[in-house]
Amino acid sequence: MESYEEISENTYLLNHSIGVENLYRDSFTNYKVKNARLNSILFEIHVPYDSKDENYGNQTSNKRKRLKTLKPFDETTQKILENHSLVNTQLRRNLNKNAANNKKALEFVDNFNACSNYDSERCFRGQNSSVHSVITEMDGESFIIPPSVTFINSSVDRFSEYIAQHNKFDLIVLDPPWWNKYIRRIKAVNAKSGYKMLTNADIKAIPLERHLHENTLVLVWCTNALSHIEAVSKDFFPKWGVELVGCWYWIKITSSGEPVCKFNEPQQKQPYERLFIGLPAESTMSTTFPRERFLYSVPSAIHSHKPPLYGT
Repeated sequence: MESYEEISENTYLLNHSIGVENLYRDSFTNYKVKNARLNSILFEIHVPYDSKDENYGNQTSNKRKRLKTLKPFDETTQKILENHSLVNTQLRRNLNKNAANNKKALEFVDNFNACSNYDSERCFRGQNSSVHSVITEMDGESFIIPPSVTFINSSVDRFSEYIAQHNKFDLIVLDPPWWNKYIRRIKAVNAKSGYKMLTNADIKAIPLERHLHENTLVLVWCTNALSHIEAVSKDFFPKWGVELVGCWYWIKITSSGEPVCKFNEPQQKQPYERLFIGLPAESTMSTTFPRERFLYSVPSAIHSHKPPLYGT
């Protein structure tokens, strides 16, 4: 089963769950394990997170209500809103009229975080040099390691200790733990639910420029904060020696195709994230790489859990 579907030009509907399932299908050496998949409860996102807002879904209403007056959308938000309007019919094919809330998914993640023994501050590394996925145990928990993988769990300031300077990569993906108030609030309530954040200076200091060849793709997931957006294009990419060749948009939708929150004015919460794509200036791929794509998917209830992009 395909993990994505092209629903119009440059617009795709992704299935996060199937993407992961396809990756691990029939890849285990243990004959008792045929495949691995994410729990389907994670994707039971049936209603917008701000559905209690009586004006949701009717942003052009002229009715007089005691609501904050929205400022004009910025160019990016308006473009994504128009794209969503064009493909809304295709996105609503799986409409579930009986789904009332996201309670099961959110409770599942809360319980998972409460029970996990994973220590993000601990430094360790490992490798699976085989062509099969393996299951390993650590601190009383099971982990699946994909084939042909070397992994490192460490703070980014120790990057050069673990990555040899001569190592070059075809693809580098960064999903930085951007500094933001929301995660600080989460950590104040439950330390296991949050994570250590990085400043823009921390991210810029990563020596990616040492690990590029002429066609290395550099992908950076980015929030909608203007300071972060400008840092990628004006600070990070020039320092790393890459040029911006594309910006893709991941639009998070409910199981019935609605955005997980309403489209907002600049600097407010949005139902989408950006994926900046860079290539070295001398790259032969820069003129042919797709500069813009709209990627829709029902997001995992795990905070900031990105969908697989291979194949799109």
